[in-house]
Amino acid sequence: MKGKLLVILFNLAILLGCSKDYSSPIDPGWEAPGDGKKSQLTVMSYNIRHCAPYYGTSENTTANVNNVAEVIKKIKPDVVFLQEVDKNTTRSLGIDQAKKLAEFGGYPYYQFFKIMDYQGGEFGLAILSALELKEAETHAMPSEIDGQIITSNNALGTAKITFNSIDINLAVVHLSVNQTESEKQLPYILEKILANKNGPALLAGDFNSTPFSSTIKKMDAGGYTRTNTDPTKFSIPSNSPNRELDYISFKPKERFTVESHTVLTGISASDHLPIVSILNVLKP
Repeated sequence: MKGKLLVILFNLAILLGCSKDYSSPIDPGWEAPGDGKKSQLTVMSYNIRHCAPYYGTSENTTANVNNVAEVIKKIKPDVVFLQEVDKNTTRSLGIDQAKKLAEFGGYPYYQFFKIMDYQGGEFGLAILSALELKEAETHAMPSEIDGQIITSNNALGTAKITFNSIDINLAVVHLSVNQTESEKQLPYILEKILANKNGPALLAGDFNSTPFSSTIKKMDAGGYTRTNTDPTKFSIPSNSPNRELDYISFKPKERFTVESHTVLTGISASDHLPIVSILNVLKP
């Protein structure tokens, strides 16, 4: 009897060893494997203050691209919207910051959007992307909008990516610190620039406006949904955050859902803190 039991156990071991693996495949990010309706896109927006560290003092600090690069590398977003980026300026030691951040972060695609000439180089915005950036364009802000003189140097940078066969418009912005100026700039952007772009869109950057300001109310009224619904998730100043000025938003509402929105705290690489949103991108 004992011999027969050993034979049975031996044959069973052979069958199990030769059987196929019918375990479920790794979920590639869809809501359910193979349903083809949803996938996740990780997005960061970061005003990097030309990569100059901030410790809550008025002293000048030396630009250090490595500090910002380390922040980005830890999260490795699919798309990074950057504001206050230097390109070959004296204060930033002649470094093309967008290029270096793309190299250090492992991003095959990047685009710099010039706002103005500055200290022998240029100052502006940038987008880093794991996906090919197409149709990149810089949109300078007018010096006057509806009778309002614009004293600040600002711009909008736009591009397009294709994510899981879905074309998504990207827009990175840095609005004026003057509230009467920013509340004129944003409607101009929404109505004169972004309204001409078809398909789902992401708009992100430093709006220099708190959630309850007239500027942000205009963004909400323009059909853009903010990824952050918690007004206590402050993004500036980095050493002791007390207000929210940085936003990631999307349009239309039915093409995205928000998995999470995070402010990365304890980081002194800039006077702003980076914000990160994980979005479910819905197919039509």
